[in-house]
Amino acid sequence: MKSRSFGPVTFVQTEHVNWSIYAGDDGTVLIDTGYAGQRENLVRSLDSAGVAIEELSAVLITHGHADHIGGARWLSSDYGIPVFSSEAEVPHLQRKYLQQVGIRDIAWNIARPGVLPWVAAIAPLLKDDAKTKVADARPVPLTPEGRAGVPGLPLVVPLPGHTNGHTGYYFEAAQVLITGDALVTGHRTLPRTGPQLLPAMFHHDLPRARQALQELPHLKNVTVLPGHGEAWSGSLDNLVGQALAQ
Repeated sequence: MKSRSFGPVTFVQTEHVNWSIYAGDDGTVLIDTGYAGQRENLVRSLDSAGVAIEELSAVLITHGHADHIGGARWLSSDYGIPVFSSEAEVPHLQRKYLQQVGIRDIAWNIARPGVLPWVAAIAPLLKDDAKTKVADARPVPLTPEGRAGVPGLPLVVPLPGHTNGHTGYYFEAAQVLITGDALVTGHRTLPRTGPQLLPAMFHHDLPRARQALQELPHLKNVTVLPGHGEAWSGSLDNLVGQALAQ
């Protein structure tokens, strides 16, 4: 696990998945929470960022996959920290439906380079996966400007396709865009690094995911903090162009 700060936003990168921590004068927010089996890493990352769990104002979720909501139920049930996602993603967090790569998808893609090592690596982290359901998840409260009503006031950026309600969060002052799995820069199942989409098996609606990237704002100078891979800086148009060129 390693971390890197971009103003008030700390980017936490692990070999399996990433999350981010906003710590400003107005409060603290955790964006995504890793796998259920990464609780120790999650706690250590908060400590390193100087954030006590009890000080968290909210948890923001990009989407309801097991590697992004593993700590959300625990933080909610044990500490009373509210968990927010887009309205469309709330029932996914509550497990009223599931849009996630399954055994059949993996079986069809098992010969793909990197898939088998990826499955072997994440299996131990899924031992408590049944506990990831976030029954009390709720929609992100919005200010009139379309910003999340939590510390940092990030702009809520719809990025549907990976899941129906997948959402990004843009912290304007820090020029940081958290993209979850809509735009990544690496993954065990990918042959190269750099801005790109995850393999098709991971997306609920790949054409929609590609279209969502084309509708992103034209930010000339931004740092993308993805759900997988390294942070990446530059023109968002260029980053998206690289991702869609694959």
